[in-house]
Amino acid sequence: MAVYHADALVIRSREYGESDRILTLFSRELGKLQAVAKGVRKPKSRQRAGAQMFTYGDFLLHRGKTLDTVSQCSPKESFSYLWSDLDRSLAATNMAELLDISTVLGQPNTELFTLTLTCLFLLEHYDTTLLLCAFALRLMVLLGYRPHLGDCVECGEKVSGERLLFSSEAGGTLCGRCREKYTGRLVRAGSIAFMRQLIQVDLLKLDRLRWSLWMREEVLDTLRHFLEYKFERPLKSWRMGNAISDGFRQQTRFYSGKEGKEVE
Repeated sequence: MAVYHADALVIRSREYGESDRILTLFSRELGKLQAVAKGVRKPKSRQRAGAQMFTYGDFLLHRGKTLDTVSQCSPKESFSYLWSDLDRSLAATNMAELLDISTVLGQPNTELFTLTLTCLFLLEHYDTTLLLCAFALRLMVLLGYRPHLGDCVECGEKVSGERLLFSSEAGGTLCGRCREKYTGRLVRAGSIAFMRQLIQVDLLKLDRLRWSLWMREEVLDTLRHFLEYKFERPLKSWRMGNAISDGFRQQTRFYSGKEGKEVE
C-alpha cells in the first residue's frame, strides 16, 4: 500500500460510520483529495485535531483501492480564532464551500492553494465580507472564469452609465447593443468598479478599501448569482451568512427605533 504526504487544508469534514470522518483536503501539490480519518470521533483519538475544519498541516496518507486513509496529521495551523467569531467562521466556511464546488479531485493548483491559505490568515484581522468577495473573484480568475467588469463581454466596447447590465450567463457586463441576447441584473457602476479593485489590489492592502452598505449588498448578491450560475449549485453557506446578516440588520433597526430606515 503506497504512502504519501500532503501539505493540505481540511475544507470539508463529514461523519462516516460510527467513529470515522471523511475529509476533503485541498493540498499544495496534489490539489483536492478525499480520505477517511478512522476513529477520530472517539474522545481519546490522537488525530481529532487533524480532522477539524480549516486545519492546515502535513498529512500522511495510505492509498487505498476506493478511499485513501489518513494515517497521521501534524497540524501547522488550526485558525482557532474562527471558533469564537461567527462572522469569521461563516466567511471561512464560504471560502471552503466555494473551493470545494469549484474544483475536481486530483488537479493541482498551487496559486489557488496559496490564495486560500493567505485569506484564512488575513481573516483574523481583515473585514470578513471584503476578504470573502476578494477571494471569490480571484478564485474565478485563477480558474479561468474572470468576469468582464466595465467592458462588454461580447464586443469589448467600454460600457458607461449609472447602472450597468451584468449577465452571469454572458460572464460580465454588456453594452446596449449586445444586452438583448442575455438576461441579467442592473448593477451600479460603482459596484462594478469596486469588484475590479478587489481583483487588482494587493491582498495585504485590502483593508484600505472602503465601501458603503448598499455597495456591500450589491457586490455580494451579484457575486453569489454569478458563482451559482457558473458552478450550477447553490452556495448554502453564502446564503446562510446573508440571512444572518439580514436578521441582524432588522434587529438593529428595531432596537435603534429606526424601523424602515437604513442603519450603517
